[in-house]
Amino acid sequence: MPEQWKLICKLKDIPPLGTRLVPRGLAWQELPGVLLERDGGEAVCARLDALDGRPYKVKVEEGRVYLDLLELSEPASRAEAALAGTYGVAPLVEMRL
Repeated sequence: MPEQWKLICKLKDIPPLGTRLVPRGLAWQELPGVLLERDGGEAVCARLDALDGRPYKVKVEEGRVYLDLLELSEPASRAEAALAGTYGVAPLVEMRL
């Protein structure tokens, strides 16, 4: 699927050689956010703010920072998927007599 870019912030909102945390999900879900890390210039990296944080696609254009909306919407783990309801249905269990 093609990317659907979502405007997150302005580049100047992330301090040079600094970070900015972007929340994910609904407030009650308590999901880890996306950590935006900026080098001294205009390059920005994004990863899940967790120990094994996965990377996210970033686009910086005309002083604005964008993240892929489809990627942000995907659960980062099975636990997140359970919170979102993806695994909320019990699997089919076959009983043998």
